[in-house]
Amino acid sequence: MGLEDTIAEAIVMAMDELAGNPQRAVKSALDCDSPAQWIKQERTKLAVIGGVEMVVPGLHAFTIPTGVSYLLHKMGYISWGIGALKGAYIIETEAYSDLRNILALWANESDFNANIIEHLAISFDALRWALSAEGQAAMPDLLEESVDETTLRTYHILQKLAENLVAGDERGQSIAGAMLGAEEAALLLDAGKAHVKHLNCEVMLTRPLGRKISRRLAYKLASRISARVPAKMIVGFIPVAGAIVNALLNVQTIQSMAEAAEKYYDRRLRRAHLETAIP
Repeated sequence: MGLEDTIAEAIVMAMDELAGNPQRAVKSALDCDSPAQWIKQERTKLAVIGGVEMVVPGLHAFTIPTGVSYLLHKMGYISWGIGALKGAYIIETEAYSDLRNILALWANESDFNANIIEHLAISFDALRWALSAEGQAAMPDLLEESVDETTLRTYHILQKLAENLVAGDERGQSIAGAMLGAEEAALLLDAGKAHVKHLNCEVMLTRPLGRKISRRLAYKLASRISARVPAKMIVGFIPVAGAIVNALLNVQTIQSMAEAAEKYYDRRLRRAHLETAIP
C-alpha cells in the first residue's frame, strides 16, 4: 500500500469515526420532505458553524480543529440522510460501507463509475425482497450470475445483510426501525426469520481505493482543510470577511459531498433489478 492509499484509508477511518450513528441521520432526514430540503437544512447549519469558527479571535487553535471535525461529521451525516430519503438501506459495517463509496465518488469529482466503488447502494425494497421466500428462492442463482464484479459483490452483500439482520444485527435493525417504524420493522424481521437461509455467500475482501482515487481524495480533503489558513489570516484584518470565506468553504464542501451521495444513491440496486436478473 502506497502513501496515497494509506492517507486515503486514514481519511475513511476518520470519517467513519466522526460521522456518528447512521440511525440518527436517518431519523432526522425523514423529518424532511425531500433530499433538497435536507441538504439545505444541513448546509445552513454548517455555514453558521463555519462562520463562528473564524469570528472568535484568539481561539483559532481550538475552533479550527473543532470546525474540521464538525465538517467531517456533517459530510457523513448528510450522505446517510440523502440515502434514507431516496429509499436506500444505509450500509455501514466493518466489512462494507456506503460512506467509503461516496468518498470515492467525491474524489472522482462526483462522476459515477462503478469500477471505483465496492458495491452499489441497496434500496430498502431490495432488502425486503431478499428477506422474502421469493427472494431467498432466487438468491442462490443470483450469487452465481455472470455479471460485473461490482454487481456480483452487491448481490453477495445483500444476502449477507439479510442473514445478519435476522441473526440480531442491532445497527441494521435500528436502521430498519428508523425507516419503517418499530412495529412494521418487527413484522419484517419476523418474516425474514421464517425465510432467510444461510447460503455461505462470500463477501469479497475490501479493495484498496486505487492510487488515482486515493491521491485525489487525499489532495481534495487536504485542500479544503488548508483553505482555513487564508481565512484565518483574513480574520486578522476583516473579521466578518474571514467568517464569510470559511462559511462559503464549508458550504462548497458539503454541497459537493451531497452531489456525490445523490449520484451514488440514485443508482441503487432495486427490487425490479433483482427480479429482472433472475435466470
